[in-house]
Amino acid sequence: MSTSMPDASPADPRPPHTSGPAPHRPSWLLCLTVVLACLAATASGWGLTRLATNQPLPDPTGSAALANPFALTDEGPENARRAVRAAADLVDTASSFHITFTLSDRGAVPVGAAAVMGSTIPVSLTAPDVGHGHAVYDDEAEPAFEHYVDEADGEEVYRYEMDGRYMMTARSALPGLVVLESPSDADRYLCSRSFASARLREVLSTSSDLELAGWEQVRLAWPGMKAGHAAYRYTGTFTAMRADFDDGTNTLRAVEDAEFELWIDLRGYPRRFDYSSPGGHTERYEYHGFGMP
Repeated sequence: MSTSMPDASPADPRPPHTSGPAPHRPSWLLCLTVVLACLAATASGWGLTRLATNQPLPDPTGSAALANPFALTDEGPENARRAVRAAADLVDTASSFHITFTLSDRGAVPVGAAAVMGSTIPVSLTAPDVGHGHAVYDDEAEPAFEHYVDEADGEEVYRYEMDGRYMMTARSALPGLVVLESPSDADRYLCSRSFASARLREVLSTSSDLELAGWEQVRLAWPGMKAGHAAYRYTGTFTAMRADFDDGTNTLRAVEDAEFELWIDLRGYPRRFDYSSPGGHTERYEYHGFGMP
């Protein structure tokens, strides 16, 4: 007895040929309508994207402007003082922000055997950190503002603003949380949300050579928060207020002739601020996010 395998070949997927008129095809008018609709959707989508990102429209009258999406205007970011003031105002009215910073000292530092012998040699390697930390604000949180710094010697200092009162504590220098009943200028500088715009305000009040240096992609390098932003870069010299923590007390002193670089993004928010003093002290601030008021 013979057996045969069942026919498992797939059925012909093509529909059987039928006689009659050919299938109806879209007319040229319908095709044109579809094309125009697609173009309109593309154009409106681009417009919504531009409005959402607040990017300036290129000037169609010049090829140089078309090649540069950050083309300047008479009332635009080349008015450096106006741009920095607007950025400071945006920071002061934000409902939240997150800023990180690194403090470093360059110059002569003890290295290897030279340190053992009590001498120093100049180095041009990466500057050793004096400290690093963050400043965070949220108008719906309690406390609303926190300033934290981890110093190179192992000390950790926390500063707070809550309901108009300033508080601070330190890992080893202070016995628990201390309420600053009669706050000094240094206390107000470090314990309040105005810390976020302080550098910009110092530039506005003390710099005589503030200017726009150009536009570029600025990089934020904080671990876990790396990002890039198209931004305008401003440069100049100013008098910086250097804040420190000394024997359980906040201190503040002026540092003249400090050189700075400031990057402001296309929406007008600061993204990075670097400065270096004549004595070799440097500070970098990275602005990671802002909440709308």
